[in-house]
Amino acid sequence: MRLVASDSGYIALAAFLITAWFLIARTEISAESNWPFIYYCGLILYLQTEGSFLQPRVVYAACASALIIRFEFLPAKLYKVLLLSESACLAYILWQCFPHFVIL
Repeated sequence: MRLVASDSGYIALAAFLITAWFLIARTEISAESNWPFIYYCGLILYLQTEGSFLQPRVVYAACASALIIRFEFLPAKLYKVLLLSESACLAYILWQCFPHFVIL
């Protein structure tokens, strides 16, 4: 297993690392934080430029979940369901980024 030595490989590696950090930090930061917006703006920019291998519906579903979590007053169960759906979308993004910077 080795890294892909190209610009798109390094960008996929950066997207992977930032997504992994965000997936872990999402449970620690408050629902009213603006960090998810910054992350999703960067992810949508990556999707439009380099990330053609990602399904746009999954990225937009994660973004919609984050927006609902941020702007709605939710019961605890619905909050957990939306957080789980966002986490599943982020896990998909990690899964899809991995083969683009690693040669097995």
